[in-house]
Amino acid sequence: MKIKYSFLLLLATMPLFLTSCLHDQEDVFDESASTRMQTYLSNAKSTLTSAEHGWAFDYYPDRKLSRGGVAYGVQFSDTAATVTCVLAPGEKETSYYRMTTDDGPVLSFDSYNTLMHYFATPSSSQYQAYDGDFEFVIDSIGADRIKVHGKRSLNTMYLRKLDKSIEQYTTDAKAMMDNFILSGATGTIGGTEVTASIDVDSQWFTFDWSDSSSVSTAYIPTDKGVRFYEPVTIAGKTITELAYDAKTLTLTGTTTDGTAVQLQGKLPDGYMPFADYAGQWTFKYDLGQKSVDVTLTPSEDGQSYILSGLAKNINLTLNYEKSTGRLVLASQQVGTYNGNQIWLCAWNVAGGGNLTWDSKAGVYLTWDGNTEQPTLTFSPLSESFQTDSFILWTLKSDGSSGGLFIGPTDYLFGGSNRLRYLVNMVKK
Repeated sequence: MKIKYSFLLLLATMPLFLTSCLHDQEDVFDESASTRMQTYLSNAKSTLTSAEHGWAFDYYPDRKLSRGGVAYGVQFSDTAATVTCVLAPGEKETSYYRMTTDDGPVLSFDSYNTLMHYFATPSSSQYQAYDGDFEFVIDSIGADRIKVHGKRSLNTMYLRKLDKSIEQYTTDAKAMMDNFILSGATGTIGGTEVTASIDVDSQWFTFDWSDSSSVSTAYIPTDKGVRFYEPVTIAGKTITELAYDAKTLTLTGTTTDGTAVQLQGKLPDGYMPFADYAGQWTFKYDLGQKSVDVTLTPSEDGQSYILSGLAKNINLTLNYEKSTGRLVLASQQVGTYNGNQIWLCAWNVAGGGNLTWDSKAGVYLTWDGNTEQPTLTFSPLSESFQTDSFILWTLKSDGSSGGLFIGPTDYLFGGSNRLRYLVNMVKK
């Protein structure tokens, strides 16, 4: 009976106890959640606008990080943001931005900006755009660094306060991106021998060290070197970024515990800088029995060349592969005639005469290392299709084969629709 009474007494007093607890919990915050959110956003905006020179924005547009990071510069006023980007050096564009609440505190560049929206704007060829963001959830605010993540990609990104103008920052970052052409590097970190493999096309580092240990991460070229998407820990030592000296090919930095890092970089064999391809060349084919003078002219994008001179009405695009320093000549459309597309098709004469208009087939042009008279040798772009020649072919409007091109001589190579047995190109 006594036990039952005590239990009833406890039940009777419990509401008073719960009420007291709830009252104490409400007193933890003096302001409502919405007020606290507005205060947080106000603090973020104040920090963004107070930076005299603006911010470096480490932008990662693809949730798979397949192209690494892209360096942006952003200068904030009360209502607008001025944006620069390594993709368009020398250009800047101003548009409105907002600080808003949507699944958390959000920095939104919702007023269209060609540069900021580049990776998020769909096109006919990229109907899902490039998986990029223009809305960023604010994760933390520091005086010199603000951490955000893409609302769509969920990629972690940072804004870092600059000590130079946003124009100068992206100009310097573009120069670094162009000059950072290493295929790998070796050295020691805290007494541990380390080998780094570098893919500059997709902007990834892979570090290998003792006991078959390995770690990989994407990176972004900055004004001083490279910064990793996330800190890299190697044999207990953590690094976040490395400075790069293009003259000595060295990467230097400091681990989080103060250990000095120095890695010696290396270039790929037969590496030829982009600018060195420009000029007059002699194009040799038909096992060396035929030759023609051609010109390589750099495209405005700084990533490809136009080859002219093979035929009056044909200019070919040769893409530059930055990771190897080679040019790539692949199957491509070169004109139209009588309602059909004219294609330069990769052709394997020695292997039976098969041809393909697949743009993944073609040839590499690789420098032989001769500095006095540079020579570019041809080799198949794909092991599955051993391209040794090219041929002009037609495709109908539905994409099916239209047969061998027979048309005006302005589209022919010395009167022929064939470039048989490529040999090399020698600089004049």
